[in-house]
Amino acid sequence: MRMARAFTLVELLVVLGILALLAALLFPVLAEARENARAKRCLSQVRQLAQSTLMYLSDWSDAYPLAAYVSQHDNQPCLFTLYHELVPYIRDKQIVICPSDPAPMDVARVFAQVMTLCPAMGFQQSSYMANWCLFEAGTLPGNAFHPPIHGAQLEFPSETVMYFDAVMTGLPTLTPFIQGRHHERMNVALGDGHAKSWKTRRGYGTITRGDGQMASQYCLVELSAYYRGGQACEDTLFGLAARNRQGQPCWRCPSRPRGSAWFMEGTCDE
Repeated sequence: MRMARAFTLVELLVVLGILALLAALLFPVLAEARENARAKRCLSQVRQLAQSTLMYLSDWSDAYPLAAYVSQHDNQPCLFTLYHELVPYIRDKQIVICPSDPAPMDVARVFAQVMTLCPAMGFQQSSYMANWCLFEAGTLPGNAFHPPIHGAQLEFPSETVMYFDAVMTGLPTLTPFIQGRHHERMNVALGDGHAKSWKTRRGYGTITRGDGQMASQYCLVELSAYYRGGQACEDTLFGLAARNRQGQPCWRCPSRPRGSAWFMEGTCDE
């Protein structure tokens, strides 16, 4: 009777080496596939935010919701935000948490020094920021009231950004900084309700978020009303898309007149 031949140590090591090599080749592919799936989910989320905003417009005489204003809850002042306004249209607090974002912005902590957030399905964090020239600030401590933007003021809705991957600095500026968290791409939702993935590049700086954490700097690469090319790092995003005298895309902030503490000149008059 013939005896079964056992594997030698060398043969086992060769097999293990081949398996290790295959794993090393497959892991990056699987990681890329997982990130692509997360990016698509985030893109769907910002699209849903845009669609919910369009539903809000139809109910409120074509006026965009305010970014934030002081309200009341149980006879105590609290901060009512854009997300609070949209709750009846989205009904899911997780829609503002991107699965590719390991540390969503703690919005409650950003405003904690002045006021607590009004209750809204437990809303506290967000991976996305809004275009603060489209969603104007309401009555906030130390801030002049800026009237809401109306849909008729958007000359180029399909080019005007509503929501985007971002972080935010603290008070008083609350500046949103873009985040290319999807392999140096960011998701944006635009004024006509559709969403896109825009190219970015990693910058050289870091950003101190309003909740105390640090974030990497990213710069716009995708040509648009917010970036017309060049070496300068455009790392923030504001304004309504327009055209300058030469017919080039630019942005403006119509509810921020000269003399306002939050005046923004935009790029249309450069």
